[in-house]
Amino acid sequence: MKMETVKSIILTILVLISIFFTWNIWTYQPDYSEIPNSQYVDNNPLSDVTRKAYDVIAPKQILVHERGNHYGTYDQDLIYKLWQEMRKWELDNFRNVSDSIKKNGFYRWVNGESEDDLFISLIFSDTVPISALAGETDWMEKDTYNIKFDRIMIPYTKDSTEQKLYFVDFDEHYVIQAKVKTTLSKTWNIVYESAKKDFARFVFINESILLPEKSFPMRGELYFTKFLLGDQFKNALFNNPSYVKKDVNGTEYIYTDSYRQLVIIEDQAKVLYVNPTIDQSLTTDKGKLILQSIDFLNAHGGWISGYNDYKYFTTDEEQKVYFRLTINNYPVFAFTDSRYTITSIIQSWGNTEIELYQRPLFYLDDFIRGEETKLPSAKEVLAAIQNDSTLSMDEIKQIFPAYDIQLSSRQDIVYLQPVWGIELSNGRYRMLNTKNLELGGIHDGLE
Repeated sequence: MKMETVKSIILTILVLISIFFTWNIWTYQPDYSEIPNSQYVDNNPLSDVTRKAYDVIAPKQILVHERGNHYGTYDQDLIYKLWQEMRKWELDNFRNVSDSIKKNGFYRWVNGESEDDLFISLIFSDTVPISALAGETDWMEKDTYNIKFDRIMIPYTKDSTEQKLYFVDFDEHYVIQAKVKTTLSKTWNIVYESAKKDFARFVFINESILLPEKSFPMRGELYFTKFLLGDQFKNALFNNPSYVKKDVNGTEYIYTDSYRQLVIIEDQAKVLYVNPTIDQSLTTDKGKLILQSIDFLNAHGGWISGYNDYKYFTTDEEQKVYFRLTINNYPVFAFTDSRYTITSIIQSWGNTEIELYQRPLFYLDDFIRGEETKLPSAKEVLAAIQNDSTLSMDEIKQIFPAYDIQLSSRQDIVYLQPVWGIELSNGRYRMLNTKNLELGGIHDGLE
């Protein structure tokens, strides 16, 4: 074959290849489908635990008022059972009865001081917007979304056609009455009938604070703890963990991308995640804030399994939402220990984006054992307050049983010390000083 013919064949092949690639370029249709954009990585959660709003927003106490006598319990199983039943109730005929209640004496009514009063109160740690339970209860009507309450009162009646319920905002003296269309189960009758023998008797130390008349039994408990790792949070909270840089500053591990920052503070057992580009000055509905916060924790498994039951506790004036570690239905605080400095999951939002996320680095891994102890009675609590020059009864909003988390003689063991917790009118919390009273209990190690 002549050289000229070979050259012509090669040239023809090259021209055909060029035409093929040119045609492919002209006819190429790229995939313009939307790339998912998420604030956190769904496939690297801290755990597989999720919570519903009605699991997280729950009563902390039941009070039974019977013609001027008061009986109370913090029994977790009973409260959960009643709360699960209540969320399935059908309610209608909502109406504001605040003015008529105030006219007849709000404190007298809400405290069950009338000779004719007989009702159950379910007490919450903070006011709850009814909108935070939307979709999970049958309580909604067209005009009910502005209702907020920190206690629900159910009067006792044997006539199921006349069963009522009251949503009460105690501080605002705000009362909404609703009719219960659902027939109450036998459980409610049992609670009314057994309160005298099964619940502690409570007495008032002022017009709004009820405390047990006698020393209050409460179990101190020991737990093994474990710590989450910084890389676990990095993989759960950042869009693209591979682009995150890590720096070490003493006992702090700092993870950053272009605008978010995650700080693991080991010596305080604390996690801090911030997005400084978010405008946190935006005002958001409280119910929306609570639901966003629950969804955020669900998305990255932030609840953690085991003995780590976090309940909605409060929303402060800065719109920070608090979910507090709760054991046996009692809130856990870090009043005295310098190692375990935080026992709440705290979130702050800028509209729909998280601006701040703060939480414990540790979690309770295994229960070791417990031992019964007793908290001081109402009379002793009152005496302790009067003898404390740093406390004034006028500054106290509520007093409640709680745990103070304390480091044991072993680094991986904590003791939950029963204490009386105090909420002050400025929104701060502290422990009642009872150091001169003998409370008993476990104090150190495994003994």
